[in-house]
Amino acid sequence: MLDLKIQIEELSPILRRVSVEVPPADVDEALTQAYRDLSRTANVKGFRPGKVPRHVLERFYRADVEREVVATLVQSSYLQAVDQHDLFPVAEPIVDNDTLAVGKPFRFRAQVEVKPKIEPRDYLGLPLAEKPVAVGEAELDAELEKLRDSMATLEPIEVRKVGVAGDWALVDYDLEVEGKKFDSLERNRDQPVELTPGDIIKGHIPQLRGVEVGDAIDLDFPFAADYRVAELQGKVGRFHVTLKGLRRRNVPDLDDELVKDLDEPGLTNLAQLRERIRTKLVDERQSESDRDARQQIVKALVERNPFEAPPALVTRMAESELRMLAQQIVRSGIDPDSLSIDQAKLRAGAELRIKAEILLDAVAEKEKLAVEEADLEAHYARVAQDSGESIVKVKAQLGRSEQREALQYRVLQDKALAFLRSKATISP
Repeated sequence: MLDLKIQIEELSPILRRVSVEVPPADVDEALTQAYRDLSRTANVKGFRPGKVPRHVLERFYRADVEREVVATLVQSSYLQAVDQHDLFPVAEPIVDNDTLAVGKPFRFRAQVEVKPKIEPRDYLGLPLAEKPVAVGEAELDAELEKLRDSMATLEPIEVRKVGVAGDWALVDYDLEVEGKKFDSLERNRDQPVELTPGDIIKGHIPQLRGVEVGDAIDLDFPFAADYRVAELQGKVGRFHVTLKGLRRRNVPDLDDELVKDLDEPGLTNLAQLRERIRTKLVDERQSESDRDARQQIVKALVERNPFEAPPALVTRMAESELRMLAQQIVRSGIDPDSLSIDQAKLRAGAELRIKAEILLDAVAEKEKLAVEEADLEAHYARVAQDSGESIVKVKAQLGRSEQREALQYRVLQDKALAFLRSKATISP
């Protein structure tokens, strides 16, 4: 460890200036070692490797050696200063250093963003609007009806070739915008559509009534100004639609035969299906209630504890979420460059989450919350249930040493949130 002179200046709650002075003896030792190492490998005419005098090396390599020594001294002494003064940098420092010289101290200044130290306040009794989770019989009936409707089949209509109200159809379509073919359409062949009123982009083409199989029609459609595909926003597109076949939609009866067609383990009759759907809905409502409660608690906690979030952390969070969003868009078959993403809204959400993480850390520390092995086991069990994987496989994936620290951090955050929820002031 170097014998450093260190001064820490608080420029703001999230910004520090670290001023460091390395004593002459350590500077000389670092230079000596650098030239010694260089002597072993330097190829200088007239000298054998390892026998090149320092003054000769200085003539040829001084600038490179001093640049290397400066980098080494800055890195080691900066890390020592950060460790000694319990700073938590969240970004690389901006360094300004003096010139290196033999027999003289070396000084540099590093300006760095840090995680702010927060003393949380007013976090007990946060307002929380929450209702008991329940599923009514009418909701169950509606879910069963949706399931029944989803199992409907489309059967060819052979007795006629002209579309009428109530029919379904298979169509091919192409789209022109401003006289040019739009090539980014997905799944535009053999698409089922309904001959009922509505938008063509939602699968409704009532204009096919009276059209004969094999014929084609052209339809103009005005895209909204906020349509999800940026290239189509506010424009009028012309769809060229070819009717390939007519279909009749048959919806099965809601009975035990439908349940058997599902071929689900443990389900043999309608009563069992009804109870499984009830359990599923309750779980979904509970998860939705938990998410909503988290949002309410986080919002109230941040409002009661205003502070500036480190911009570097916010930027990193926003960029990470943007990458995940782009991956989801690509998986859905859409070109991410064709979409308009509200960057300001994305960054505001990232800032809220960063503030929430910092405050939850502070609450956990103040309340002396800790992650026990039982907490980790419960987390493994939840992940296994949600993913359908065995708990052994989940523990093998999440319990590895390189992931354990991140897992403990996440579990501690959840524990702090559960603590705040248990102390919240609940209203219906």
